[in-house]
Amino acid sequence: MSAVDSPLVRFDVHSQDPEYAHEVLREAYSDFSVRTFGDIEHFDFGHTGVRVPGAATFARVRYAAAGHFVVPADAGLFLVVTLGGGTIGFESGRETVRPDLGEPVLTTLDDVDWRSDVDDATVDTVTLEPAMVARVACSVFGTDVGDVTFTSMTPVSDAAARYWAGVAAHVRHNVVDREEMLDAPLVLAEATRSLVTAALVTFPNTGLTRWEQGGRAGPTEPAVLRRALDYIDEHAGEDIGVDDIAVVARISVRGLQSLFRRHRDRTPLEHLRRVRLALAHDDLLVADPTHGDTVAAIAARWGFTNPGRFSVQYREAFGRSPRATLRG
Repeated sequence: MSAVDSPLVRFDVHSQDPEYAHEVLREAYSDFSVRTFGDIEHFDFGHTGVRVPGAATFARVRYAAAGHFVVPADAGLFLVVTLGGGTIGFESGRETVRPDLGEPVLTTLDDVDWRSDVDDATVDTVTLEPAMVARVACSVFGTDVGDVTFTSMTPVSDAAARYWAGVAAHVRHNVVDREEMLDAPLVLAEATRSLVTAALVTFPNTGLTRWEQGGRAGPTEPAVLRRALDYIDEHAGEDIGVDDIAVVARISVRGLQSLFRRHRDRTPLEHLRRVRLALAHDDLLVADPTHGDTVAAIAARWGFTNPGRFSVQYREAFGRSPRATLRG
């Protein structure tokens, strides 16, 4: 069964009642205590978004008041908050974060309470289900990774923060916000899996630390190269670039380029094109021109927008034209 096997659940709640707003937040996220300050006569609250059952929830929260929230350590969720307006701060006992606009913060650390001070804030939230995080961590880090604990609220680097923001925006706007995805559970599963993967390589955690220390390389290849190769293999059908590969591999773009030239005698993007070319070849082998399958459509599916150039590259790689392969 797919990790995502239920329809999307959309919600849109608005209220001027603080008590009702707090109950909505408790039901959506976790139990907490709260104190509000100042004038609450003009209190305004909004909670709008979509839930992918068993995987993730995307929401925009509008909290037009000043409040102090305390969330217990065992909240049972992984919550990433990105400030869209107003001010908000977080304190975990280990670190204090006051994010700028657009800066993601992972609020939930397993072993400590966390606190948040809000003042007329609008935030975008992504909630990741613990079971989904555990499944993806085994895939990313290996089955012996054990329980993964996030150890810091802030991304490992600015590049990692941008990577998270890009993946989250793609999944939200191109997948879960589209009504036709109600009938595409496999697309939802793959999208949310890539989102959890992004969280695991963006925010410091015990799985990432063990992975970096132990590596996944063979005896002749660095672990960072194996991470890059695995990511390309798993995401060749997506809109990825050298920056994305470098973030997942945990290396600078320049270092990644050098590593590929040294060990593969090609650039990362050249390797990505070769992988996509091989996948296009696989599709051509099983395609049926009598059912409307064409070389141009299959080439475009894998990012080759120039049919003539695709044919040249294909013939160099496989010794025949793609049209000949399609015709069998």
